[in-house]
Parts: sequence; structure tokens; C-alpha cells
Amino acid sequence: MNVNQLEGFVTVAECGSINKAAQKLYISQPHLSNIIKDLEKAIGFELFNRTNRGVNLNSAGEYFLKHSKSILNEIEALKKFTPANIKISDKLRVSMTKFTHIMESFNEVCSRTENIDKFTYLLNEGTTRDVIIDVANGYTDVGVIHYDIHQTKNIHSFIEKNGLTWKKIAEFAPEICISKQHELIQQGNIISLDSLKKYGFVRYLGQYEDFIYNIMKKGSHKDLNNSSKIIYVYGRATLMNLISTSNFYTIGIREFENQEAMFDVISVPIEGCENSVLFEVITRNNAQLNDRTQEFITNVTERFRRLSEHKRG
Repeated sequence: MNVNQLEGFVTVAECGSINKAAQKLYISQPHLSNIIKDLEKAIGFELFNRTNRGVNLNSAGEYFLKHSKSILNEIEALKKFTPANIKISDKLRVSMTKFTHIMESFNEVCSRTENIDKFTYLLNEGTTRDVIIDVANGYTDVGVIHYDIHQTKNIHSFIEKNGLTWKKIAEFAPEICISKQHELIQQGNIISLDSLKKYGFVRYLGQYEDFIYNIMKKGSHKDLNNSSKIIYVYGRATLMNLISTSNFYTIGIREFENQEAMFDVISVPIEGCENSVLFEVITRNNAQLNDRTQEFITNVTERFRRLSEHKRG
């Protein structure tokens, strides 16, 4: 059970409709449905009576709603609490969606400052919505997000609603991430989503709104969340090590630095793919960013610029 699940539950309870609640939260209806199902699974009982007209709380749900609101109110109060006596000489607080390319920039900035006497650095990972909320609440000062280009209007509306501004840093087509030792490569076969159908698909747990798992190809739609063989993982290291030591695959973008050297994993373009994934940096409106945060933004922007300009051999 987590805060996002409680927020989703309370919003559905107040709206009496998963569809209306999803619109209010700026997420898709299937995404919110999965959040509610995960919450009910975690606590061991259902919270709603589901009908053709929508949903309404059952008796357990009414009791759960009261306590959920109390918890969320306490969390909101904690977010606003800042001890006046804490002074930080050097600070960097970043939220990001799960892409190693972003993490590399954070690591590079941190490694340059290891001899500074006092500092506090933070890197938090989550969904695009999680990152937006982190920055809006002041938990972090800068976020790096990704989303499908067709969701631009919806995402930007949510960003603006939360008092944030955005800057586009890159746009990529999704690609297949696969081990160089995969049996299809060893056999000299073409790597495609069709040829990989019988192999396991690895994806991040809870990332229901990750658009790179939904592939548009010449008018056809392939939702990899409906694959017959799926492995859910939480951490990046688990995902990359699993792919590197098996015939499983995942979907990402172009290789991050040292991806092949570290994991023996390569990225393969998807022929005919019509998807486009945007990457943006978000900050609070009129925020006064310190030098370390500016250094991170410059680093990640330059990293994605080099990646965009990279020509495949």
C-alpha cells in the first residue's frame, strides 16, 4: 500500500466513478483501475460495489475512506514541515522516471563533488505523475519525465495545474533492449516484436502508464502488457541483469553509456514504429535553482542531445 493508491482510492470514492476520477487525476482509466485493484489486493478486501452506473463504497470502503483521508492529511502536513535550523551548504534533489540515462547524469554530478565538506543529494524514481507531484510539493527541485507524444496536451495541463514549467530535452522512438547473446541474434534471425513473441517480456512493476509498452506500428497496436509471458521487477539493476543473462527482453530507447560494456545488452530499433517518446525537464514556476541543480539540468540536457545526434552504424 502506498500514497498514490490512497490518493486514487479517495478520488474515486469522491467522484463515484473511476473514469471521472481518472480525468481529475490526469491519468488513464485503465491505469487508475489497476491502482485500485492493487490496493484491494494489498489489504485483502474490496472497497467498492461496482455497477453499470459506476462505483460506490461498501461498508469496508467507508471505514477505509475515513482513515485514508486522515493519513493523507498527515502526509500533506509533513510535506510542509521544514526545520528552520537545518542549513545545507550544497543541495541537489532530483525526481526521475526510470531511465538509466537520467541516473547517469545524477551520478556524474555527484561524483564531481565528493570532496565538498557538506552536502545533501537525493534521487527519487517513479512514474511521470509521481515526478510531477514530487516537484510540485517541493520534495525535489527538478524532475525529468517521459511520456508518449500524443499525451502532450494532457501532461502539460497537469504540469501547469501544479504550478510547474517544462522544457523539452529529447524525443526518441522506443527500441527493443536485448542481450547480444540472445538466441535469435546468435542464429542470425531478425529481431522484431513478432519474433520475440514466445520470449518473456520484462517490465517495471506498477508503471501502468509507461507508454513505451504500447507500440503503434503501421496502424496496428501492440500492447506488451498483454504478453503471455511477463516478468515484473521494481529495480533497474534487476531488469538489466535479467535481460543480460537470459532470452528475455524489454522496451527502452537508445543505449545509455556503457550499456553494452556493462550488461552486454543492446538496443534494436522497431521497424515501422510510429511511437515517439518525449523527455522533459520540469521545475516550479519562477524557482530560484542553485548551482548544483543547474549543473544537473545542463548535464542531462547535454547527455540527451548527444544521444539524439548519435548515428547508428
